[in-house]
Amino acid sequence: SSGINAECHYGRDLQKLVFKEMLENYGHIISISSLGGIIAGPLLADYCCSKFAVRGLTQAMLSEMDFLGKSNVKFTSVHPHITKTGMFNNTQARWPSVFPLLEPEWVADQIVIGTQEEREQLILPKVTNVFFLPEHIMSTKVYRKFCDLLGTGLMKTFKKIRAD
Repeated sequence: SSGINAECHYGRDLQKLVFKEMLENYGHIISISSLGGIIAGPLLADYCCSKFAVRGLTQAMLSEMDFLGKSNVKFTSVHPHITKTGMFNNTQARWPSVFPLLEPEWVADQIVIGTQEEREQLILPKVTNVFFLPEHIMSTKVYRKFCDLLGTGLMKTFKKIRAD
């Protein structure tokens, strides 16, 4: 649910766990979002909402650490394309050579590298960064059509893996 995705990252529990380290100006928090936290698709409203929240809260925490002068508290927000974990069973990318379904091991390796590089935002695969630029020069309606062309409607091929 959207509450779980947002609250598990930055709820009161996070503050209790890391606040002392933050005050000591130390720590690195890695938040797992999704490309769905940058670009929304049909049939994914609740999922995208929660993933946008993870991204927004990461950005807010970065701003708060800057404001507090805590330069050694790091945050990395991770936004992978669909990863082969079974969650999105049988979904198919429209353009698999550009937007491949990702192997979990590769994603984990990229998270380690991104954390070591102290990247604040990690979009996987990297090539997808290029497709976010038009959002700022297109109307929202045209951008949604552009995104549909790229394959944001991939949930049309989704098959449930468990009963409701």
